[in-house]
Amino acid sequence: MKVASLQKSGIAYGIIGAALFSTKPILIKFIYVYDVSPAVLMALRMAFSLPFYLVFAYFAVQQRKRENIPTDYSARTLLITAFIGVNGYYLASYLDLEGLTRITAQFERLILFTYPVFVSILGALFLGIKFTRQVFISLCLTYCGLAVIFAHDLHDFGPEIVTGSLLVLLAAIIFAGYVVFSKNPIARLGSRLFTCFAMMAASVAILVHFIIVGDFSQLEQPWQVYALVMAIAVFATVLPTFFLAEAINLIGPGPTSIMGSAGPVFTSLMAVFVLGEKFGTAHFFGTVLIVAGIAWLARKPQRSV
Repeated sequence: MKVASLQKSGIAYGIIGAALFSTKPILIKFIYVYDVSPAVLMALRMAFSLPFYLVFAYFAVQQRKRENIPTDYSARTLLITAFIGVNGYYLASYLDLEGLTRITAQFERLILFTYPVFVSILGALFLGIKFTRQVFISLCLTYCGLAVIFAHDLHDFGPEIVTGSLLVLLAAIIFAGYVVFSKNPIARLGSRLFTCFAMMAASVAILVHFIIVGDFSQLEQPWQVYALVMAIAVFATVLPTFFLAEAINLIGPGPTSIMGSAGPVFTSLMAVFVLGEKFGTAHFFGTVLIVAGIAWLARKPQRSV
């Protein structure tokens, strides 16, 4: 496949993944109406997600065997994959859900999707990744857009904004580590198998966490909660993790993280039309800048990082 075609596919996967991930805070806000704790929500979400990853892992292994694709099943690669998964989708998710109890869906997405800054920092520190001018301009545009919306929404929250913002910011830093350090194990396992192994490890960690500290009586919830959690498991967990991994595989962690900047746009639109949250002039101009940044990145092929 040509470089330009791979570039377009990677960008498309990144945007689709960001859009699907962005449905999560909207669905979670509906679940919180039923007074469901973050620990219970995480346990149910990963319990519903785990069977999908087990099935997909089996087929991914069989496919790589049929096609004689070299695959590194060494203990080192599997342990690194598990560590990345546990941190990126267990610890980061827990912090994010706790933060989401204190701030709105729009604000949560804005803070969480500052993670490309940390992707850049971690990439420069550990992987020797260099920016092209195209990536730099895209980052400037997208973060100017985020800053406009952030500055406006900062005045609309109470004292809990500090705690909530710090929790989500820490989740963003940890998730950036997932994006940066997943590139090498993806190369050894393939994007699908890496995603399955990483998410299986995260699922086990989350379920063990709930067994230790959770209250099993809280698993008795209305059917609406289970329906919403299943939607999160399929559309905001399983599918976007595969899209994200394939985007990283095709265009690298830096450009993939920029694609993720589309997340606040999707969340803001859904928060306004579904949750009834405000969308003012600042949100409009911020959205325009973010879309412009993504369009700039997509305008011509660039070398993967």
